[in-house]
Amino acid sequence: MAAYITVGAKTSHGGTVISGSAHTTHNGIPVARKGDKVICKKCKKVTTIVSGDASFIVDGAPIARGGDVTSCGAKLIASQQSFAESGFDVGNIAQAAPLQFAKSDMSNSSEEQYDEQFQVLDENDQPISNVDYQVLDTETQEVLATGTTDSEGLTKRVSTDIGKSIDIIFI
Repeated sequence: MAAYITVGAKTSHGGTVISGSAHTTHNGIPVARKGDKVICKKCKKVTTIVSGDASFIVDGAPIARGGDVTSCGAKLIASQQSFAESGFDVGNIAQAAPLQFAKSDMSNSSEEQYDEQFQVLDENDQPISNVDYQVLDTETQEVLATGTTDSEGLTKRVSTDIGKSIDIIFI
């Protein structure tokens, strides 16, 4: 039996799940889904939950379970046991789709562009300001952006002409 993941759950890298559903909770705590964010203590960056239960969709994304993985390979560890399922296979990082930038509306442009901005939140979903960061292309390690989060915990917008897997590193 595997328990579902909620915000605040830990990972095998000592990290913490920092985002979850805005509309679905368990005992008042947001449930985490594929695509939600984790701060990885070992890797010192924000990572993404890359696997989940495709048969249980919460607000448009598969719910995350104990044993599912993040983009850095850490396994999720449930912090509660009362909300669970049994009889499933947990995927691994090799089976997960890469994180892609969302397409922006470029209806007036002949070229496609990908554009994204990230927000750094603490375990209480409060913005973390004044954090130095780098956004890197996962494959080439090219620096796509550097800066300091603003008062709302937001990074600069990052635009590319093709979809890329990225890493955010806190300096």
